[in-house]
Amino acid sequence: MSTFTQHLQLIRPELTDEQHQTILDLAENFRILDEASEKAADTIPVSGIYKKGHRIWNTDLKAGGYAGWINLRFGEAAPAWQSFRRYRAGDLVVPAVDNGHYYKCTHPGTSGVHEPSFPVTAQGTVDDTQNSTTWAPAKNYAHHDIVVPKVPNGYFFVCTIAGLSFNFEPNWIASEGAATVDNNVTWIAYPIATWEEQGTPCQFRPFGKIE
Repeated sequence: MSTFTQHLQLIRPELTDEQHQTILDLAENFRILDEASEKAADTIPVSGIYKKGHRIWNTDLKAGGYAGWINLRFGEAAPAWQSFRRYRAGDLVVPAVDNGHYYKCTHPGTSGVHEPSFPVTAQGTVDDTQNSTTWAPAKNYAHHDIVVPKVPNGYFFVCTIAGLSFNFEPNWIASEGAATVDNNVTWIAYPIATWEEQGTPCQFRPFGKIE
């Protein structure tokens, strides 16, 4: 009958074990060893699920840097949200300031100028159009102002040439990268990305300050 090691609970095969079972036990041992092994990288991971206490050693050691990073919270790793980036359905992000949640892109599109106010309710959603306003007539718009049409069309529009809008709403060109001229203003179209709350992300923090 097989026994187990004290710390990692690896299976000790016995001479009387069947060959097939021994192979399965060894495969399980390799899996446990792989999970227990410490990794090395030059930055924290942006994908995968990590247990609390998982440690990554820094391969880019320098004075003033850190020996590595340790995970303080079980969860999914994801990159930080970035502005004006094309996101695909299924892409994951975390906010720039940790709020204990990560998010999945459920509708592909381009992120806005400003990070959205990510919801903290389970499966809450948000469109990536932070600080946008509904287009208004005879209004002075500045560079990087964001508007959405009075009748939503799945796009937001970024001001690239500042000026005074027309008295009537323009015929928006709903095609990615297309320009809509609005009196003195020029707008560039971007498809709206939508994010959905997915759960708890991991939280890696540096350790071992190198003096």
